[in-house]
Amino acid sequence: MVNYNAFNQEIEDIFTEKDLEKNPTKKLTPFNAPSCLDPKDKLNGSEEQKLDACMKRLASQVFLRRLLIKPFFQDKDKSRSGFVSDTRFKSIFDSQKLCVSEEEFALIRKRFQAKAADEINYVEFDYVLRQYSGDNKPF
Repeated sequence: MVNYNAFNQEIEDIFTEKDLEKNPTKKLTPFNAPSCLDPKDKLNGSEEQKLDACMKRLASQVFLRRLLIKPFFQDKDKSRSGFVSDTRFKSIFDSQKLCVSEEEFALIRKRFQAKAADEINYVEFDYVLRQYSGDNKPF
């Protein structure tokens, strides 16, 4: 069962605050989504820190070069499932000159691994990378 009233209140708190009509010039507190890189708890603390540093570096490269990498993944995803094989994922990194070490790639693979052992969820990877680069607009 779900506490519908509490759920609605949490959603409402994201967009507005109570008593704004009494103080219309009041500044809203910005909503900060939980910034947990590893919601699935697949990584330990040191691995998460290494992946965090890697994602920041990749995000800055993507942002500075104005890359849209999701279309490259979609081209390789013939079934439109949101997953590509490890080798195709790595080949896209190579073709776009996004350099990652073997250790960093292993962490990316571990964090974004799909149910199939040899596939990576590129949709989730792209979403997280966009969060790091500051580009929150939908593609």
